[in-house]
Amino acid sequence: MEYDAIIVGGGPAGLSAGTHLSQAKYRVLVLDKESFGGQITNVEWIEDFPGPAKRVSGAVLGSGMVNEAAECGVHMALKEVVEIESYSGCKSVRCADGRVHTSSVVIVAGGLRRRELGVAGEDRFQGKGVIHCTLCDAGLYAGQAVAVCGGGHAGIIEALHLANHASKVHVIEVQPGLSAPTYLQQRAYANTRLEIRCEAKVVEIVGDEFVTGVQLQNAATGRKELLNVSGVLARVGFDPATGYLEGILSLDDRGGIVVNHRSETDVSGIMAAGDIRSESLRKVAAAVSDGKTAAMSAQRFLQSLQQEV
Repeated sequence: MEYDAIIVGGGPAGLSAGTHLSQAKYRVLVLDKESFGGQITNVEWIEDFPGPAKRVSGAVLGSGMVNEAAECGVHMALKEVVEIESYSGCKSVRCADGRVHTSSVVIVAGGLRRRELGVAGEDRFQGKGVIHCTLCDAGLYAGQAVAVCGGGHAGIIEALHLANHASKVHVIEVQPGLSAPTYLQQRAYANTRLEIRCEAKVVEIVGDEFVTGVQLQNAATGRKELLNVSGVLARVGFDPATGYLEGILSLDDRGGIVVNHRSETDVSGIMAAGDIRSESLRKVAAAVSDGKTAAMSAQRFLQSLQQEV
């Protein structure tokens, strides 16, 4: 087999697992669809790492984890995994390019995928006002008005970053109040560039060549209004990236991978770590810890295979 372990997902959990296994002298391959470091690289500040009341730049933290993994000998490749198969003593990982990689153990750490609004205009204005990375694109909206859909932790964090550039940031939340932590709500309400609109939802993104506004609907009355904005960011939730694993691993009702206390799935030799697993805390510190737990379980599994030889 090509590798001792293949890790699907290059975020904090996957890189933590890969570094741990590579330090133990195992051959490790980390695969990621988009980029290494995970979604944290697109976040201005990580508020819960390395500990309470501490924070670090997401880009700095992500690149540091990638560099550490590379220095430890972890192989990394940008590829989308579309299928995992388990055979006696062997795991097969198929990628979208048709290439198949083999290993003795697999750790699934693919994290979450952002939930889309699912409204008219969202597909049409991709790259033309529909924002995905605030850290990358915030400067493009200097002096303009933008809308952030979602009043949770991610929505408020990114709204505050956009407020450093945009003239006005409209935070649109369908619930009666924000769900972000109290300290973030306080910062949001204190920021004069943020306008909080609760009990409202975006029902359409409008424009000509680029986004010019969003159609809002009041959740209580049904009344609609047009809000003039140049950009729209959706942060209305996340789902585990497990679509390709249905029927292979046990998933909970939200699509999270079910694991035991050792991060082991119900398929021998396959572990799961980080936000993709069921009941994840969805914190960077928890993902790093998960990665180490999964790596330790993988190491025990690899050692058991060696004893059988």
